[in-house]
Amino acid sequence: LVQTVDFGPTLLDFFGVPAPALMQGSALGGAVAADTPVREAGLFGAFGGHVNVTDGRYVYMRACARPSNEPLFEHTLMPTHISSRFAPEELADAELIEPLPFTKGAPVLRMPGRPWGSPYAYGTMLFDLDSDPGQRAPLLDDEAELRMAGLLTELMRACDAPESQFVRLGLPVSGDVDRTHLLARAQYELVLASSQELPDEGEFARASANVTTPLGELLSDGRARAAVLRHLPLVANPDFAERVAARSPWQLAAVTPGVSVSVLRSLDAELAAPAPR
Repeated sequence: LVQTVDFGPTLLDFFGVPAPALMQGSALGGAVAADTPVREAGLFGAFGGHVNVTDGRYVYMRACARPSNEPLFEHTLMPTHISSRFAPEELADAELIEPLPFTKGAPVLRMPGRPWGSPYAYGTMLFDLDSDPGQRAPLLDDEAELRMAGLLTELMRACDAPESQFVRLGLPVSGDVDRTHLLARAQYELVLASSQELPDEGEFARASANVTTPLGELLSDGRARAAVLRHLPLVANPDFAERVAARSPWQLAAVTPGVSVSVLRSLDAELAAPAPR
């Protein structure tokens, strides 16, 4: 298993430069030459989404333990998004906290996170790549999940993940993972519901504003905007709203965690309802 953190040590090794002591990852030259593994498992994921681990055979996708997807914080000393600065309202609840283990003694700003959706709607999933390389049939295997959840927890600790992440995922900050921490079986109904096929666009109301209308248009209308933000709170993130302005809620539902068919139908019904007099 190779990860992007291996690129730095590999390049330094190629040019004969010692890797700094704090650099994570492994030089791959010797591993490739001898065909030896550099890690038992690899951790990956996205902010506020599933936190995942694979050992090459199993893929374990851990969702948040609660619908709120909290606690979730951003930690930074450079409050910028990919294409914009943080808005003042995003910094309203920011606090300067004690240094994290990897910040070399520097304190950091902590503020409530604004993820692009919640993994809760999709549930926790476990896949066996040997029998299901396309990851289409989630497993219910307590023993395999227990092992993978243990690997996930070990790697999160090794990466100095903040305590809030363990709480969000329902995993122990310290001590062993046990059966009380398993989620795949408890969240299986969510997994099934999230696999529900998205209805055709033609099935929705044909009102002047509906779930096939671009979000940019909906957000520019006061009444429609209120309905959208009620059903799709992730669009309150200005950076996200700008990125998806050309997409309709229907298109967003095809690719975004938390925008389920039921949410889409509820939003469509509210948009189609006559305005109160």
